Amino acid sequence: MISVIIATKNGEKYIANAIKNALSQTVAVQNQSNPSQFPGFEIIVVSDGSTDKTAEIVKGMIASDSRIKLIELTENVGPGTARAKGISQSKNPYIAILDDDDSWINLSKLENQISFLESNPKAVVVGAEKTEFVSGSGTHLRWFFHKTDPEIIHAEMLLRCPIINSSVVFRKDAYEKVGGLSNLRLAEDYDLWLRMGKIGDIVNIKDAETRYTLRTNSASGSNGKDRVKLALVVLDLVRKYKDDYPNYRKALIKAYIRIARKFLFKI
Repeated sequence: MISVIIATKNGEKYIANAIKNALSQTVAVQNQSNPSQFPGFEIIVVSDGSTDKTAEIVKGMIASDSRIKLIELTENVGPGTARAKGISQSKNPYIAILDDDDSWINLSKLENQISFLESNPKAVVVGAEKTEFVSGSGTHLRWFFHKTDPEIIHAEMLLRCPIINSSVVFRKDAYEKVGGLSNLRLAEDYDLWLRMGKIGDIVNIKDAETRYTLRTNSASGSNGKDRVKLALVVLDLVRKYKDDYPNYRKALIKAYIRIARKFLFKI
């Protein structure tokens, strides 16, 4: 019932572990000896213009497990467009996103999230209540708890991105209804949740714990080269969706403060 999308650029250090982590989910473990018992489960890796051994590693894993698929892009198109290409090739009603350096802690994560979506037709996106932030070397940094009530999440949508990208499972039909991922190279996930939140509930649930790697050279890292650009994109999104969610003035002020801090103080 679910397709796992892993977009990666030069991820040879991480990709094998990411695939193994996805395969370790309950539904995969139960059917690993006979994949035909669960034909819908698939992992689609999108190599986003990688020049390292990423594709070679994935092809080696495909040889022993037909549920793994590879899409090779000759040019780097950015994570949003790369994920969109993977989703367009998926054949299941539910989509899970996993970044190559992140992982799922709870072995029943996908099963629990699918069960929630099956029981809650108003929900379109489901993430994790609890996320572990780790450094690039894997050192534990902190636990972060996300809001779970869809009404609270809706009210705070302009104030912050409500959900960790690698934690999500969402309905493919809802994704297609809102036009899919944009070609933004920054905050493309936040833009998608803002659009999907207009047609249904966004929820974080227990028993879906996810581990998020905070790399210092990423846009979200403390020393990310694109931190100012990211803050400017978020400002544009706040303005774009001001009529769809409450707390616009508060979100606008917060966005300007974020830009000032990142530009002036580099934090």
